[in-house]
Amino acid sequence: MFTVSYRFTIHPQQNEALEGAWKEVTKLIYQHCGSLGSRLYKASEDSYIGIAQWPDKATWETYDLTEADPNDWRAKMRACCISTEKLDELELIHDLWAEKPFHEHL
Repeated sequence: MFTVSYRFTIHPQQNEALEGAWKEVTKLIYQHCGSLGSRLYKASEDSYIGIAQWPDKATWETYDLTEADPNDWRAKMRACCISTEKLDELELIHDLWAEKPFHEHL
């Protein structure tokens, strides 16, 4: 498994909009691009950390959401952000994290 982490620094009062757009983008990437889902953490009032999981690095590097996003949720998400920074690319070594499968959240 391959994991990528991001920091989203948002404009004031954009929490609800960012969270909603992130959820829609994550659903689309899961349904159309082969991701294994994602988690969003609130780090501070204006900062979030996103953790996205993929079966492998190649799937992450080649995904294209363009045609699967007719409502342009990615643009809505970007509009909430002052900056988006990729923090890490990680290869899973051991997995002892238990939770319901992502599709049960949809």
